Amino acid sequence: MKETHFDIFDKIYSCYYRVVKKILEEASVHPVTRKDMEAIASAYGYGESALTIVPKLLDRDWDLLRTEDGKHFFSKVIPCKVPLTDLQRSWLKALLADRRIQCFLSKEELEEAAHSLKDTEPLFRQEDFHYFDRCLDGDDYNSPAYRKHFHTILEALENGLVLQISYRGKHGVSVRYEAAPYQLQYSEKDDKFRLCCLKKKGGRYSLNTTLNLNKIDDCRLTSEKVPDTALHLRFSPIQKSREPVLLEISKERNSLERCMLHFANYEKHTEYDDKRDVYYCSIYYDLADETELLIDVLSFGPVIRVLGPASFLSQVRRRVKRQHEILAR
Repeated sequence: MKETHFDIFDKIYSCYYRVVKKILEEASVHPVTRKDMEAIASAYGYGESALTIVPKLLDRDWDLLRTEDGKHFFSKVIPCKVPLTDLQRSWLKALLADRRIQCFLSKEELEEAAHSLKDTEPLFRQEDFHYFDRCLDGDDYNSPAYRKHFHTILEALENGLVLQISYRGKHGVSVRYEAAPYQLQYSEKDDKFRLCCLKKKGGRYSLNTTLNLNKIDDCRLTSEKVPDTALHLRFSPIQKSREPVLLEISKERNSLERCMLHFANYEKHTEYDDKRDVYYCSIYYDLADETELLIDVLSFGPVIRVLGPASFLSQVRRRVKRQHEILAR
């Protein structure tokens, strides 16, 4: 059977198809009325979508619904998933070449995806990128033990379960304890994953801890549920900075656009000073990311000036002074 290809502008991805699919999904679960269909058309379509779509379905120009009383309608068909576009398939093929993807998918899922996309050209290749400012001691994503721990942590996060962890500390000694996981973080600069969790202390999960996954020697699921105190911390900063880093950005070398792109993952506020012809950007960050933010800010050189806070500014001065001393040797 010949495979059908769809480009991103194909009609099956249009508004009308999306609305009809949603109506059929609802009508396959329970009966829908004309009012229900109009509400769905208004929610998922344009203002006038209901005027076109609903009469087509009710008058059976699109013979997709059945009814016994003329008021309640059921779907005649089971709506299928919308196929991927060629662009989406190409993007997924590129992701399969990323070493990190095997941490999120099982061996069977990887094999199935590779088979489905075997005739697809990747959107990009890993060798197209050169990371000039990334640490070289990143996590070993090819390690079977690392992948096993990663999958266990994902299962714990998905099911809200406590983990029993053996963790290698600063002096190489492995310590075993129970932890309530609530978030996985990835550092682009370090090329490492971190597990944010609440360590059990005094019979309570109260000690906020960040663990490097590559230092976990053993990781196992327990049957104990994660307490609400940990669940409430999901997708929130571990320890948010009291004051934002305030930057003065010049208009040289397209610096504003570069900064907005580089700091896109931070919460920030930017405004323009027309008198001085500069931009001011306030960046709010997690204290766990302070060193990474510091390095990122310094990488912009003279087009950025750090105005505060004092603690962050002192770190900038120390870094610059140390770099000057190294270069002067």
